[in-house]
Amino acid sequence: MKNILFVVDERKMGGVSIVLRDILRFINIDKYNIDVMVLHNNGDYLNDLNPKINMIYGTPFFESVDYTLKEVLESKNTKLIFKKLYLVFLLKTKLIGKKIVKERKKCLTKKYDVEIAFKDGITAAFTGYGDSLKKYHWLHTDYSKYDAASNYQSLFKEIYLKFDKIIAISNSVLREFLKKYQALNTEVIYNLIDEEKIKKDSLKENINYNKKELNLISVGRFHPMKGYARLIHVLHKLDNDGYLKDVKVRLVGSGPDENNLKELVKNYNLEDKVLLLGPKKNPYPYVKNSDCFLMTSLFEPFGLVILEALVLKVPVLAVEVLSIHEIMDEKYGIIVENSEEGLYNGILGIIKNKNSLKKYRDNLEHFSYNINDIIKKIENLLDE
Repeated sequence: MKNILFVVDERKMGGVSIVLRDILRFINIDKYNIDVMVLHNNGDYLNDLNPKINMIYGTPFFESVDYTLKEVLESKNTKLIFKKLYLVFLLKTKLIGKKIVKERKKCLTKKYDVEIAFKDGITAAFTGYGDSLKKYHWLHTDYSKYDAASNYQSLFKEIYLKFDKIIAISNSVLREFLKKYQALNTEVIYNLIDEEKIKKDSLKENINYNKKELNLISVGRFHPMKGYARLIHVLHKLDNDGYLKDVKVRLVGSGPDENNLKELVKNYNLEDKVLLLGPKKNPYPYVKNSDCFLMTSLFEPFGLVILEALVLKVPVLAVEVLSIHEIMDEKYGIIVENSEEGLYNGILGIIKNKNSLKKYRDNLEHFSYNINDIIKKIENLLDE
């Protein structure tokens, strides 16, 4: 059997972890010896993988890889600051390759037939400088908005050419990547979702909302990128204009922007209109019982949460982001300009005509996300 290694930088709750989890659920793991390398054992996700899958953790050298320099400096953790500055030095001087070769010998005990750098950024360097027979890099980022390697472009232009193939989660993601970097070979493989599990989990909790109200929901990390502060500004304006009387907006998640969001809700006197529910291991009952899902991100490479809402037959109001037209047909919801004005007008339209959501729900009765072709593409990649 082939030895396969997936590499991620951490295991926090998020889109990349969810996609990797689902890939490892759906591929035939009996065909392979699969290891998952987590460079920095930070987070509590990926705990429920098949026991046949071996988890490996990086050396102390990698403890700063999933933090920005700003986050490290604000932590005032001297050891972490030193490690981050050392990592930056190695990247800037292009000495990172020799260091990675040494660190790999400390934590990897076998040679791999296929190694997949499953996240943008440092995982590409870890895999690129490795000795696996086949090397693939999976792109999850909108490179027109954010590039984790932007400060080291010259280095990463060399690293990406070490890969046998670059995999992107959408045509749009690949297009933006190729505007900055070259690749020897490329392929697009859309994200997997576990449709049956999502539906099953949505029935595990009985959520009762007031049906006389318009119940809106969003699920995601409370990070500035997700646009929740902007959403609350919009809701404040709608409230001032007298439109939030029979509206409830629920936000599920946690993250670095949480205190800011709580302050905004409090300052705008929206505590009875905007409910921050905190993180939920199973958010699907909350989504299933809502009237509409809101996707408000400033930028988003794919929008996995959109597919999850559609699977639960919940219409979506989404701002225009990179791959939106590849994953969502407007017969299932509304796509608006990515701005406060776009959100305001979109939400106002639903408030004024809640019945307009019915046509989307009717169309969603026929929605299904075919994952069989995606699974086949992934297994073909591993078998190459």
